[in-house]
Amino acid sequence: MLLVAGGVAYADWVLQLVLPVRADLTSSFVSELSASDQPFHDVFRAADTLGAVLLVLGAVAAWLATRRHAITWALLVLMGACILVETMLPLVGTFTFGAHLPHPGTHSWWHRISEPHGAASLAETVTFLALVIRCTVQLRHVGVPVATRRWLAVVGIAALLLGALDAALTASLLLSGHAVALGLVQRAGVTLTAIWLSAAPAYLLLAGARTTSPGPSAGVRGRPLPTPARGPGTSSGRSGLIRLSPRQP
Repeated sequence: MLLVAGGVAYADWVLQLVLPVRADLTSSFVSELSASDQPFHDVFRAADTLGAVLLVLGAVAAWLATRRHAITWALLVLMGACILVETMLPLVGTFTFGAHLPHPGTHSWWHRISEPHGAASLAETVTFLALVIRCTVQLRHVGVPVATRRWLAVVGIAALLLGALDAALTASLLLSGHAVALGLVQRAGVTLTAIWLSAAPAYLLLAGARTTSPGPSAGVRGRPLPTPARGPGTSSGRSGLIRLSPRQP
């Protein structure tokens, strides 16, 4: 539940559908909703913080429960940490609510990329790329059904492609001063990322728990106990097997 709730909270931009914010859905950055000069920045920052904490706690709990897929859970913790850094270092103010900059150029582009918020956002994107790759591989290893793996892969790849398009549109905005449908692309990418985060790690956790839970004849961590050796005159049927249970005479 922690992983699912954390993933859903990642798409907190939907709150702007019910709050009287000035940000345009098709042109503004999602991060501008948390800018310090916005009237509901505390609401969006609180939602971001909650989602990040839930992802971190969910990843730690998943590792403690299964003791498997350490790299995947570590990447999820790192992504949650990046979101927390973004939350603690919000934009000072909105620099575009209409996908237009009055003074574009290389200096503006470098300033936005190199500032702490931009650096944390870049680290978050790279971490999500590594997380999708690693988790996709692990989902196959633990035997998640092919159909489930396919739709998760489609969602993850679509989120990454929209992220790349978002980066290209952002570069266009910062260099040339304008971009088309930047906010729409970013919100679609964030939504698909949230769907993937709320589903893929949860599937990995459930599948991993099934493969590690001991059965009625299992040994340590789900490994079956060795078949007892049959002595002379012992048949191969059920009645000839050596009984291991202490409750049997």
